[in-house]
Amino acid sequence: MNVTIEEAGPCKKVLKFEIPKETIEKEFEKKTLEVCDTVELPGFRKGRAPRKLVEKRFGSQIKDEVKQSIVSESYKKVLEDHKLNPVGDPKLGDVNFEDGQPFNFDVTLEVWPTFEVDQYKGLDLKRKSAAVTDEDMQKALHGMSLRKAQLNIIKNDSVKNEDRIICDCRIEIEGEIVFEDDNIELYVVNNTQIANTPVQDFAPRMEGAKSGEERSVDITLSDTFAKEEYRGKNAKLKLTIKEIKRLSVPEVNDDFAKMLGFESLEDLKSKVQKRIEIDKKRWAEDDLRNQILDILLEKINFDLPQDLVKYHTERRVYKHQLDLLNKGVPLEEIQKQTENIKNASAESVMRELKASLVLDKIAEKEKIFVTENEIEQQIADIARSYNTDPGRVRKQLERQGNLSYLRNEMRENKVLNFLLKEAHITES
Repeated sequence: MNVTIEEAGPCKKVLKFEIPKETIEKEFEKKTLEVCDTVELPGFRKGRAPRKLVEKRFGSQIKDEVKQSIVSESYKKVLEDHKLNPVGDPKLGDVNFEDGQPFNFDVTLEVWPTFEVDQYKGLDLKRKSAAVTDEDMQKALHGMSLRKAQLNIIKNDSVKNEDRIICDCRIEIEGEIVFEDDNIELYVVNNTQIANTPVQDFAPRMEGAKSGEERSVDITLSDTFAKEEYRGKNAKLKLTIKEIKRLSVPEVNDDFAKMLGFESLEDLKSKVQKRIEIDKKRWAEDDLRNQILDILLEKINFDLPQDLVKYHTERRVYKHQLDLLNKGVPLEEIQKQTENIKNASAESVMRELKASLVLDKIAEKEKIFVTENEIEQQIADIARSYNTDPGRVRKQLERQGNLSYLRNEMRENKVLNFLLKEAHITES
């Protein structure tokens, strides 16, 4: 056969085949004899039917089998001869399969990139400090107190920044009411949205107002305002405040600590400090791993199969959009963010794929692999964390096709641990 290989883009190739008619005729003869030996037609014993009758009855089937066989075998041979490592499924393009003529067809495929990885031992890394600062403690304790905070109705005070207010709302244009809603709850911060319209400097305009008071604000209706004919027009927003709510944050003291089940404030601080230390040590280790990847990816430059990147990007964008929908983000807002989500996802996908390929190459060079015993141990650890049976976890991983992902993740972690041991680490 005659084969030409053309470059069609990063990691993409087009294989153009021309199979001589003599090869086609030999394959036709082979397939026809196979059918003649196995077919059973009415009035004839198995394998005794006349060849012309077999060809008349099964000619199109034989032709399809010949075509499929030649395409498959030719493709496999080219992959072996040229050491091509395909990604995903190939795409069969133009096919010219005529009797008495050479068989011409082309196959488009993406291949994994080829690159070399050198100088990955002895990387210079800087470990971030895991020491617990006063700021860390204050932030953690404040977060705990916020989780126990309560909204209280304020009777004898005026509106302050970050209060919540219950009010009746009207929007007027030249005295005509174009929007009206009662008992809406608003968060007193800047750039609050009312009727799909952002209200700039909302907090300072509301501060000092008391229950029963009306505040009037000049606004410009947005291009997403419900009534299209009023979009972009200047309007008057009128709010009548009916109730003021304020978040009451408990003081962090011995009583607060006891309410959480600790013996004292000192006991609470001791436990919080230990938790922060564990978290910061884990963050510091994760940062070292990211430094390794940053250094390797900066040194090693190669292209990725674009169809593969596109596929994984679309999956990630879809998942992110689904997460936003589940969180109650309006569909219009999600659609506005789609391009930014897609760009961020593509960048993230490319980094992850490149990192995975580089780590896999190092694993091959250093003969790092994951044993079945290690897989079983990891599955047992997962089962223990979910208080379930390891066999059940394995079956679920196999059913979802995630067992290979688990193996790859474990192998990559072993490679990163190896690189950490070989690295030169200084303390910051």
